[in-house]
Amino acid sequence: MRIRYTIFLLILFFVTAPCCVNVAKASHADSLFVNKELQMEYLADLLGQTRFDGVVQDSINGQLLPIVEQTLKMKGSFDYEFINLKNISVVKSKDRRVRIFTWYTVDDEANYRYYGFIQYDNGQQRLIALNDAKDKIVNPNSASLTEKNWWGAVYYGIVENSTSSGKLYTLIGWDGNGLYSTRKVLESLYFTDKGQPRFGKMVFKVGRKKEKRMIFEYNKRATMMLNFDDMLNMIVFDHLAVYGDQDANNPMFLGPDSSHDGLRFQDDVWIHVPNIDYKKQAPVQKKRRLF
Repeated sequence: MRIRYTIFLLILFFVTAPCCVNVAKASHADSLFVNKELQMEYLADLLGQTRFDGVVQDSINGQLLPIVEQTLKMKGSFDYEFINLKNISVVKSKDRRVRIFTWYTVDDEANYRYYGFIQYDNGQQRLIALNDAKDKIVNPNSASLTEKNWWGAVYYGIVENSTSSGKLYTLIGWDGNGLYSTRKVLESLYFTDKGQPRFGKMVFKVGRKKEKRMIFEYNKRATMMLNFDDMLNMIVFDHLAVYGDQDANNPMFLGPDSSHDGLRFQDDVWIHVPNIDYKKQAPVQKKRRLF
């Protein structure tokens, strides 16, 4: 209880206190965004330090959520880079029309919940809140979704492609899922003529089968690589296989087997390319991620 009270006081002080960094040379608008960014990162860092305590997570996120929304509604926010955010994932499309902020909470029973906002600029800038409804989605690989029933995840990659029906944004994400398995996802995103987001387009082709999103689930202790490779111009990922003679239908017994598969964009769809010859690139030192 004492820890929770201390955290509450720290949140109250930091959120209400003026920014203490040197922004003398920055414009007034920039200084406001610097202040907001510091508040967002501070609260998001507290989320990282208090995982698996549902009461504290809800209290901290209750402070964080409105700050993020208010900040992204501010004039000029779309042009501010938020380069110092480490515990909120930010991805931006190459055409600079789409930017997505995502993060998560996790309670005492390892129930993960995701939060996010899309900034979309199609001539008129819009802010779209995302509502995680993963638990209510029965067939996620074939479901057509909106911002109101989003398959929640933390996105760490975005790939932009032009198609015969308009722009397609492929999102690469992570889902902590639970105590025993982790998931990664390839999500398809596009926008209607009115600027409304739609998740789920039949663009992932594995053999003869097409899906609206690809979800990979594997053992909690394993680490799966899933990224877009600029050199190959492909999405590349670790091939998942069952451990020994275990149940192949149980994700707890799945993990990378040292081989790799890929997806190549062709004729408006991502086509599965099995067993590619791929050498993992040396990791680039980047800011710490949530996952």
